[in-house]
Amino acid sequence: MENLSVIQSLLSLLFSDEIASNFVIKKVKEYPEHIEIKLEELKELVPLELSKADEVILDGFCNPLELQSFPMKGKAVYLKVYRRRWKAKGSKQHYSNSYDLHQKGVKATKEFSSFLKDAFGHTPSQYNNDCKSSLHKK
Repeated sequence: MENLSVIQSLLSLLFSDEIASNFVIKKVKEYPEHIEIKLEELKELVPLELSKADEVILDGFCNPLELQSFPMKGKAVYLKVYRRRWKAKGSKQHYSNSYDLHQKGVKATKEFSSFLKDAFGHTPSQYNNDCKSSLHKK
């Protein structure tokens, strides 16, 4: 249990409070040019719409949201964020929680996209293109 606490502490240092308090790291995979971190919503975060249901059932995950975050080890970091789906037992209606993890139209965390805009005047995709161009020049 202590390891989980350490991992959650690290998560809170690396990502926003909203990510750190609602998701847990399930997998980290390092590729030659990027790092992918899989995050799953905590099981106990049942949507408010189901608070009066007699029995609530976990029913898989919504499509993952892929967001770019701050680089690590000189590599791009992509978060694959999986929100859970729930339903009341015997119902076909699904419910899920909503989070404000990114600005509309930007596939990056709010913090990373704000940093790029303030520091360089770039969007994440412009930043990625500039990084790839500089790698090819070397």
